Formats: sequence, C-alpha cells, structure tokens
Amino acid sequence: MEKFIADLVKDFEGGKVDRRQFCETVALAATVFAAGSAAQAAPAQGLKLLGVNHISYACSDYKVARDWYMKVLNLKSYNDKGMGRANLAFGPEQGKGGQFLITRNFGNNERKPQAVVDHICYTVANWDDARVNNGLKAAGANPAGRHGSVNVFDPFGYQVQIASIEGENPWI
Repeated sequence: MEKFIADLVKDFEGGKVDRRQFCETVALAATVFAAGSAAQAAPAQGLKLLGVNHISYACSDYKVARDWYMKVLNLKSYNDKGMGRANLAFGPEQGKGGQFLITRNFGNNERKPQAVVDHICYTVANWDDARVNNGLKAAGANPAGRHGSVNVFDPFGYQVQIASIEGENPWI
C-alpha cells in the first residue's frame, strides 16, 4: 500500500494525474484497504492524529512565497532543489514531530479548486502582543487582530493567522 501511495504522489507531482484523479484514487485505495483489513480496523472513535504533517501551498511563484514565509515566520528551508517546490520546516526538528509548509508552483494539470483552505493558523510559543506585532511589522507584514491573535496576508493574498495557545484554544 505504501509503495502504491508513493507512486501515486509521484504521478501527481509529475503532472501525470490531476488533483481530482489523485483524490479519487486515494479514496478508493483507502476503501479497498479498509475493507480487506476489517479485523485490524481502527477503534470506533476513529484514528488518533498526532499533529499536522504538512500544508501544501500552491501559488504562481513558489520562491516568492518561500522567501516571505522564511522572513515573516522564520521557517527553515530544506530540500529546495529549484524545481518548483520548497519544504519549509517549523516546530520540532525533522524526525521528532516537526511539520512543514510546502510552497510549490501550480501543477500543469491543476484545475480551479472545488474547495479551498481559507487560512492557516500557526501557534507561537511565548506570546507577547507587542513583540509579535513589532516583529511582523519589521518583516514587512501588516498585522491586525486582537490580544493573543493576529492576521497577516502573504504575497499572494493568503490569510495567515498567528496566535498564542490561549488566543486560539480549541478546547474552551
């Protein structure tokens, strides 16, 4: 199953299948796999997620997005081979739970999206309103928001929310 998914991802990234075909194939493969593994199915309450693995961000110029996210959010670039995509790490180091943002150029076969993610919210440790706002302004962003949470727009007009755990606590 892993090799099948890896090959499917490679086909998607190479433009051999479009987003709709990719999603349909993954859904079908997951259904077939789950039906064949009923004895080892996940508990009734569902799977236990560990965290966000990555966010894929397609745009017209991945380098512009890469540079903005590195400058404004201090993300670290790795695996950028100049081939239309960069991985930008944040959180714990690679292999220890870290996540990443992929900035990438639109694929050749991408269609207009049927649905979009309207914003991303990143949690920042050691929150201080003045420090966060001043840091964002110094990086060229124009923060707006409330205590514990601000919003900025990246170079392509995508809304990025930056918050403290108290400002955006999903458990209260």
